[in-house]
Amino acid sequence: MTAGKKIVRIFDSLLDAGAALSGALLVAVMLLTSIKVFFRYGLREGLMGVDQISGTLLVYIAFLGAAWVLRREEHVTIDLLVTRLGPTTRRWMTCVNSVIGALICLVVAYYGSIESVTSWQRGILIPAEIEIPRVINLGVIPLGAFLLSLQFMRRARRALDDGASDTAGQHD
Repeated sequence: MTAGKKIVRIFDSLLDAGAALSGALLVAVMLLTSIKVFFRYGLREGLMGVDQISGTLLVYIAFLGAAWVLRREEHVTIDLLVTRLGPTTRRWMTCVNSVIGALICLVVAYYGSIESVTSWQRGILIPAEIEIPRVINLGVIPLGAFLLSLQFMRRARRALDDGASDTAGQHD
């Protein structure tokens, strides 16, 4: 197996792990919400911090699962427009959109990293029911955005490769 294929397998495994963790966190959010409702209406007691923790987990779910969803092409698309395009135009749109998406994600990863490091160094806490370090909320953002940017670049490359193979087949 070549080094490139090993890297792709490791990357795919990382995306699969992020998706699995996202699924587990979604179950945790559901359970936390159910427990909070039970405490509120069954025991007439409130649970502090459940909404805050659930909000943090939702950020993790989004950023850990986004690249996996993109890899599977299960993200939201404007089918009404895309299905009316020819194959060549569709490939180029996919390529251009993917490059733009990758660049945006790299910017988010860069600034998210800066904010995460700054929050860590300064010991910034979130003033809420439970004071947790801000870096806990922010830390997943640069990681998820970076993985998503890599998947966008991979998608753009695939669109270009598909176009090149179609063109090569026409010249035979």
